[in-house]
Amino acid sequence: MEWWTWILLWLALAALALLFLGYLAWRIFRGFTALMDDAGRASELLAPGFDGQEARNAPPAQTAAFRSPAKVRTENAVASRARKWQRLERRVRRRSVRGQPQLLRDMPHL
Repeated sequence: MEWWTWILLWLALAALALLFLGYLAWRIFRGFTALMDDAGRASELLAPGFDGQEARNAPPAQTAAFRSPAKVRTENAVASRARKWQRLERRVRRRSVRGQPQLLRDMPHL
């Protein structure tokens, strides 16, 4: 093969590689723009009419880190007991609907 054939071959390979990289870059760009469009639509659905005024005028949220530990403990205990009672009621109702025998521990009057 002649020397100029090798030059043409390498030029063609380099051109194909550049075309392939351009194609990949175009696909990544199109994917990113589609992602941003979806994110914009999702933000419009999640926060309709939110202009930021409510967030600026609202008082700061009182997190558990800045409250009294005893008060947080009692609130957690009360909420835990309420959740346990709700689970027990659901279990008793489910078992009665299915015709299954009730557990003795689920009967609060015993």
